Amino acid sequence: MSLTRFRCLLGLVLVFCLAMPPVAQADAPAPLGGGSALQVGAASRCTAGFAAVAGNVGYLIASAACGRPGDTVSSAGRVVGVVAAAQFPPSGAIVIRVTNTADWRLVGSIPPVDSRVTITGATEAAVGASVCRYGLTTGWRCGVILAKNQTITFPGGTLTGLTRTSVCAEPGDTGGPFVSGTQAQGVLVGGSGTCATGGTSYFLPVNRVLSAYRLSILTGA
Repeated sequence: MSLTRFRCLLGLVLVFCLAMPPVAQADAPAPLGGGSALQVGAASRCTAGFAAVAGNVGYLIASAACGRPGDTVSSAGRVVGVVAAAQFPPSGAIVIRVTNTADWRLVGSIPPVDSRVTITGATEAAVGASVCRYGLTTGWRCGVILAKNQTITFPGGTLTGLTRTSVCAEPGDTGGPFVSGTQAQGVLVGGSGTCATGGTSYFLPVNRVLSAYRLSILTGA
């Protein structure tokens, strides 16, 4: 083949390649985990507690205020999964099985996007230890653990084994994660007062949920 003809063919190849439309790139799954906004239908939003796993299946732990067994849970307008179980009274915790892995990927950091806290385990902190909570309404709030094994009666039932803290909470924070350092502690189930005037809050220890459903907390990288 002559050099002139080779240059001509090469030019045709380049023109053909440039004329082809670019291959569409699928959007990467968005991070999902503790601190994510959750919603069931038109109900008020709530805050996801922690990401957990059982084998290759991913779950979210949240407050029972986030839904009932069989409910489809969404976040940012996209389906997350289905409430798989709610072993505790209505004011307790639920477990959401993440079925939409095309749009979401579970991460062990809180909140999933900012990753301010990377979870490394679920060792229970002692009374007097520092603890912080993340919620959609009030963001990060910190205080100390005041007491354990508390019993509280809510409109939906009576919960036992709760941990009381000096951390404030407001509507929309429900279900949010409590951490001590990088250790997962529990999910917010209720409280009194406001963050403007001060208050107390109660969380359901996450290890109770992990044990009940044979899950493992998802840790960060």
